Amino acid sequence: MTPTIVRKCLLFVVAGMASTAWGQGFPGGNNGGNGFNNAGGIRIDADGLVTAAALGNRQAGLDRKRLEAVASEALPGEMNRSSPLRHVSLVRLERALSEYAGTKGTIPPEMWYLAGLQRIDHLFILPETNDVVIAGPAEGFAPDALGRAIGVSTGRPVLRIDDFAIALRGLGQNSLIGCSIDPAPQNLAALQQFLAANSGPATVDVVQRRYREMARLLGEQSVSVTGVPGDSHVAAVLVEADWRMKRLALGLEAHRVRGLRSHLSMIAAGSGNSLQRWWFAPYFEGLYRTEDGLAYQWTGQRVQLLAQEELSNRGNRTGAPTTRLSTQAFAKQFTDRYDDLAAQSAVFAELQNLVDWSLVASLLRRQGLAERVGWKMEFLLDAERLDYPKNAVPRKVESLVNVRPGGSVVVGLLGGVEIAADPAGSIEAFVAPPAEITLDAARRDAMKAVAADRWWWD
Repeated sequence: MTPTIVRKCLLFVVAGMASTAWGQGFPGGNNGGNGFNNAGGIRIDADGLVTAAALGNRQAGLDRKRLEAVASEALPGEMNRSSPLRHVSLVRLERALSEYAGTKGTIPPEMWYLAGLQRIDHLFILPETNDVVIAGPAEGFAPDALGRAIGVSTGRPVLRIDDFAIALRGLGQNSLIGCSIDPAPQNLAALQQFLAANSGPATVDVVQRRYREMARLLGEQSVSVTGVPGDSHVAAVLVEADWRMKRLALGLEAHRVRGLRSHLSMIAAGSGNSLQRWWFAPYFEGLYRTEDGLAYQWTGQRVQLLAQEELSNRGNRTGAPTTRLSTQAFAKQFTDRYDDLAAQSAVFAELQNLVDWSLVASLLRRQGLAERVGWKMEFLLDAERLDYPKNAVPRKVESLVNVRPGGSVVVGLLGGVEIAADPAGSIEAFVAPPAEITLDAARRDAMKAVAADRWWWD
């Protein structure tokens, strides 16, 4: 399958060398729930500089009583139940949301956060009732200390309607959505000249001075966002996830994931200079659909990390013919432990949610599934009627460097992310489900369970 979500990260390897919670409730304000830190674990200042809001990992059970209390007060009682399979009618939800574009007032949190859905496992098309339904695990939710809506027991971020609207709009108008974080070519060339003259064995003090000089030469790197508004939550997730992964690679961020080593710790002494490019791509263990194309299911962790060496000539980067073992090893162990990392660090779970939304948006818009039930998605596609919470646009980041005992120095070059219009590769990537997956029956059950006056149900 051709990779369709690409996140790029570059490293130099040189041998010898938040916001407060939502108070007692949820975000207020019509058309987007403004009033909270949409950027999550990063801060973006008025000049667009990205820094850490809080880089600590989520603690299991942290302030669970407070989360439960807020959820109990703000959400319908039955929504606070944990459900292995909660259904949400996107058609009915859009209809309910559209009422708040007029005079009805603030969009309630249960609508903005899709009844606490934490993942999308199924997509059902119901021509019998002109409906489109998604389904997955869910529970009650409340804001964490950074303003993210998380499940009260799992701590996993819940799905957001603005992410879906942004994905629909972006993938409908562009071939991809994403971001790129790149150094200026002239700064990269200056760094290469410095490395050529200063890569020999040296004392610890000299090495420390070298890597500080590397960061100075590389300077601030520019952040660009394409296909989605730069001030959206989608953009913030892409930038933060890329930056956090790079910090982990450099050994600059603590974590509690067993067996997850930094790339810096894997580099062999005297291994020479190189550039690494890492990118996240979709990863599904299974993509299934029924023969009539009315029921879909996907399994797997959604995201994997891939790697490739790069070469640089006067600041211009090209692919290298080979990739060193440590580069490949870091990508593999990151992929193998991605679910564990997502359970601790909310932004990596949010990246999984974006892959889910991108797949749903692709199936609805690119494969014409919405047309099969006559759903025009007019409200979701209307940026004026359905606005979104806004934060400052990320424009630049400081270059990252680190050094380990023994002299190896890593200088961080942040890359980017690309989510193509078809995250699954193509509709042909979906196959008939195995006997143990009864997709037809699941679709019929979803249709039977829906109540006439409900947009979600267990």
